Amino acid sequence: MTQKTDTRDTKDTAVLKLYSMAILLLDILIVLFKSIVAIFEAIYLNFFPPPEESVVGEIVLITGTGHGIGRELALQYCAHGATVVGVDINEKGNTETEQLGKERGYKSFHTFTCDISQRQNVTELGKKVKAKVGDVTIIVNNAGIMPCHPLKNTSEEEIRKIFDVNVFSHFWVLETFLPSMMEKNHGHIVGISSMAGVVGLPNLVPYCASKFAVRGYMEALAEELREDARISKIKFTSIFPFMVDTGLCKNPKIKFPSLMGLLQPKDVASHIIRSQRRGEAQVAIPNGLLHVNNFCRLMPLKVARILKDFLDSGVDSDLL
Repeated sequence: MTQKTDTRDTKDTAVLKLYSMAILLLDILIVLFKSIVAIFEAIYLNFFPPPEESVVGEIVLITGTGHGIGRELALQYCAHGATVVGVDINEKGNTETEQLGKERGYKSFHTFTCDISQRQNVTELGKKVKAKVGDVTIIVNNAGIMPCHPLKNTSEEEIRKIFDVNVFSHFWVLETFLPSMMEKNHGHIVGISSMAGVVGLPNLVPYCASKFAVRGYMEALAEELREDARISKIKFTSIFPFMVDTGLCKNPKIKFPSLMGLLQPKDVASHIIRSQRRGEAQVAIPNGLLHVNNFCRLMPLKVARILKDFLDSGVDSDLL
């Protein structure tokens, strides 16, 4: 009797193992099928991108609107019919942006002077924006600083300032303005990283670290919100521009200017807005640089360094 029971148990165990293996194989086939579909979908969208959603009626908060990319973003969003909340620590520069908007007939641009590196300042900013303008529906975390010199010549104060402006300010802005988006399950967050947030570069060690951080928190937050169906319609777009002619990069080093020259703020802003309106998740400017980086990551480190040495692009120290 005991022998028969043991035999039956052994058969049952074997059947369960086969069943489990069959389920696992089926799951793997489903994952492969979905992956292949996703690959072809990505290829299709590369040639036939989705239509650009209207931003008319949206309230867009942009940090760093006193000059450069931020100024161009503010003016172009206004041109597309959005209401723009322009935030900058530089009141003079922000006022100049506002004046440029008025000269073009834009009446939906509201400026606020704020040091967004300080949490309390951003909290107070949130109260003022809600009272004067309304609930923000699109956030563009753009403000940043970029000291360019070796780590050994970088002070503790400078490192802390880089992270306060380039990273922590993003968290304070999200802490203040994301809850209203979550309540409505509607919104879009744009994080301006950099190709220096994808590839490490000399003379930019703290800056690279801060931009890698932007890339990381954007990816993590997108996954966190994606898991909750109640807030799954909030979109995320991470932007990775090459060097932009904003004045932050004082000594650019470019071996092939016709291939990878300095980008103009107006063109970069236009690309950012187009990517946001299409709902693209990760965008390099110019296009294709993320694919080049992904390819290099598949290669041995020595191969990646050979390519990097060939391109020889970056920044020289601003202490020279």
